[in-house]
Amino acid sequence: MFVLNGNADRILETLMSCGLTEYESKVYFTLLLTEKSKMLELSKKSSVPQSKIYLTVDGLRDKGLVDVSDEMPKTAAPRKFEPYLGKAINEKQKEISNLIESGNSIRDIIYGLRPVAVKYKNKYRVFEPKHRRKCLT
Repeated sequence: MFVLNGNADRILETLMSCGLTEYESKVYFTLLLTEKSKMLELSKKSSVPQSKIYLTVDGLRDKGLVDVSDEMPKTAAPRKFEPYLGKAINEKQKEISNLIESGNSIRDIIYGLRPVAVKYKNKYRVFEPKHRRKCLT
């Protein structure tokens, strides 16, 4: 595995935070440094087991991060990271929007289930929601 002024671990962590697996991060990082590699060389340089290199490169190809040659021996070359990053950001934004909607729905449900207590003349009076009153009678 390459070391760039001790920043390799930080770079790998950043790639993983963008949605890549550990092996995918290592392979992509290695390809960025070597520009083009045969699978065997890529396995050795990235410290990814030879038995996992094709599966890892296929995952990167599916994400649009590498190009793989058809001829033997197969070689892989990196593609630009920005298009993938844009897609990853859009997916995270959708997840956040869905989480906010779910949170609002849950809040509304919980608010509708609990009784309302009102203080009147130093006493509290509890009002049950209408749907609960029907069930109780």
